[in-house]
Amino acid sequence: MTPVTDVQRLEPQDGEVFILPAGASFEEAERLCEAIQIAKPGVRAVVVIGELEHLDQAAMNRAGWYRQ
Repeated sequence: MTPVTDVQRLEPQDGEVFILPAGASFEEAERLCEAIQIAKPGVRAVVVIGELEHLDQAAMNRAGWYRQ
C-alpha cells in the first residue's frame, strides 16, 4: 500500500498524467481513477503504474498525445 505521506493534493485537469510507483497495485490505480472522477467528474486523465516511458503508443494516442 502507498504510504499516506506520498499522497499529495489532487486537482486533476484534462490531459494530466498521474504516475504511481512501480510497486503500486492495479487496485491502487483503480482507486486513484475513482478519486480523480470524484474530485472532478468527467476529467480525462491517464494513470500510469511505473515509468512513463513504458506507456504504449495506443494509450498515448487515446490520451491525445499523437506522435509527430
